[in-house]
Amino acid sequence: MMKIARLSAFTVLIALGAAPVCAQTSGSAASPLFIPAGLPALVPEIMPKPLPDPIRAMIEAALEGGKKSEVETVVSLAKATNPRSIGDIDAILAAYEARRSGGLQADPDPVREMLAAAMASKKDGDVEAVGKLAKATSPQKEGEIDALLTDYRARRAAEKKAAADAARAKLAAAKFWENWKGEGQIGATIATGNTRSKGLSAGVALARKGIDWNHKFRAQADYQRTNGRTSVERFLVEVEPQYRVSNRAFAYGLGRWEQDRILGYDTRWNLSAGLGYKLVDRKTLSLSVKGGPAWREVDFVSGLRDSELTGLAGLDFGWQMSPTLRLTQTASTVVGSNTVTTSSLTALNAKLTGALSARIAYSADIDTHPPAGVREVDTLTRFTLVYGF
Repeated sequence: MMKIARLSAFTVLIALGAAPVCAQTSGSAASPLFIPAGLPALVPEIMPKPLPDPIRAMIEAALEGGKKSEVETVVSLAKATNPRSIGDIDAILAAYEARRSGGLQADPDPVREMLAAAMASKKDGDVEAVGKLAKATSPQKEGEIDALLTDYRARRAAEKKAAADAARAKLAAAKFWENWKGEGQIGATIATGNTRSKGLSAGVALARKGIDWNHKFRAQADYQRTNGRTSVERFLVEVEPQYRVSNRAFAYGLGRWEQDRILGYDTRWNLSAGLGYKLVDRKTLSLSVKGGPAWREVDFVSGLRDSELTGLAGLDFGWQMSPTLRLTQTASTVVGSNTVTTSSLTALNAKLTGALSARIAYSADIDTHPPAGVREVDTLTRFTLVYGF
């Protein structure tokens, strides 16, 4: 029993790195028991040690910064240099994650952020361009980028379909007098000197788009006196309903009333019905043609009346040249056994501000067999201000 006690004491002394001691037995001289001086250095330090405050502050600062790469670097260095404080470091991380109720924020991804910004704009062309550039500059992320683009396209398709369905339902429920859009124009001229003239030009154009039916309405009045005599006196009213046959084909009906005493007729009626087709139907460019039988009746200033079955051919052209410039042209030709008449209107609109635009328009009326004393070609140039509504 005494030997076991002595051995245990010896072991504790070695573990604690004790200084040299003397063992003493009864009846004999004291003999020293020496512990080698280098032995304490070989005993590993296994007892936990509190984390130094500067290291704790460094870890907390990295956590508040929210960048995953910085946190991982600081924690790795802290554990390597403070192995007896790993427990404290793990406790700090656990407490922070519990406070955040989620993991650490991932490092910013410039490619993903750029693509997300493009998608937020909902401009499909920009998204595809940014996606193509992102795959070219980050080929290692091509799969991830393709997945994001596929998800965006699916969401956009669903959004567009929902919007189209809502618009169609709204059109179906609209009354005939609703959903009309149009423009009004007015212009005036005054000239003094060798020629004294005053003129007024005014007009209105309306259009309504429905599910199957579209409607157009146009009215125009031009009046001018030169040197005390009426030189221009022209009035026109036109109504045109269209029925949608397919995405490009349509059936139309046309009713037009005109009065131009200078050209020799008091009233001129044209009634027509037929088919039309949209040759070009883009956002910035459109061109459609139409044709069909027509009935024309003319009451001349001379008192004569003429009516006949004719044929009508017409076209409508529109070109958005820039965000502020638009060129349009409408023309129609009525072919009869007695005469052929052609009417053409070309206009260039320049947007000034908001709904206000300036317009220069050139109209030409050609009659192959006009009344006596009337020229075959009559033209008119208008400068007007246009307000859209």
